[in-house]
Amino acid sequence: MYRYLIEIKYNGSKYFGWQVQPNKQTVQGEINKKISIILSYPINVIGCGRTDTGVHAQQFFCHFDFDEKINLKDLKFKLNNFLSSSISIINILSVNPDFHSRFTAISRTYEYWISNEKNPFLSERSLYLIKPLDLGLFNYGASLLVGRKDFSSFCKTKSDVKNKICTVSESICYRAQDMYVFKIKSNRFLHNMVRSIVGTLIEFSNKKITKNDLINIIDKKDRTKSGFSVPPWGLYLMNVEYPKIDLNEKDI
Repeated sequence: MYRYLIEIKYNGSKYFGWQVQPNKQTVQGEINKKISIILSYPINVIGCGRTDTGVHAQQFFCHFDFDEKINLKDLKFKLNNFLSSSISIINILSVNPDFHSRFTAISRTYEYWISNEKNPFLSERSLYLIKPLDLGLFNYGASLLVGRKDFSSFCKTKSDVKNKICTVSESICYRAQDMYVFKIKSNRFLHNMVRSIVGTLIEFSNKKITKNDLINIIDKKDRTKSGFSVPPWGLYLMNVEYPKIDLNEKDI
């Protein structure tokens, strides 16, 4: 049995997220269908995580098992020509059988894009806000998230995940031309975590909540206490980090 790792990127605008769902178009569903046709065998790729409806990925990984050795250069070429233009295969690697695209990952980095300009080319790729952010306040709030903490206040209430402790190593917002980019890196993320964090920090930036309010929101571990959840189309999975693997390696 051989295990193969696929590196991809995708525009999530027309997909109902990563995970396969009945009668809905998803990224995993499309890849499963196309790779199964190419290999003449039913394949189910396992993703490094789950992205919601409309969320994009600049870097995403999934793996699958197959009984035979595959010409990976040929498979990459065929997949890229067979898949929707919204999905791009960047690389395919042969990895050890114990490698897991989700559980072997040691960190993930997300970005959320906020635009102050009404731009039709960014309407499905960023959140449009008329009022500028107070970067000083936003980044003060963002700094409070760094460290090993319980992020229950920023997790969807119906989540069945029992462990809601994450270790955030980076949390910062900066200007990039007409965009604000919020960047957050953690060992793991909870369902809706980044979107609810951004919504809460926007409220803090707009002085709708105080510093004490924000500290209490984090401490209370109660989703009903935190701010609104921003739309999915401004969210990007930017990077997934693995130990002891060269993701630029070219396999044949």
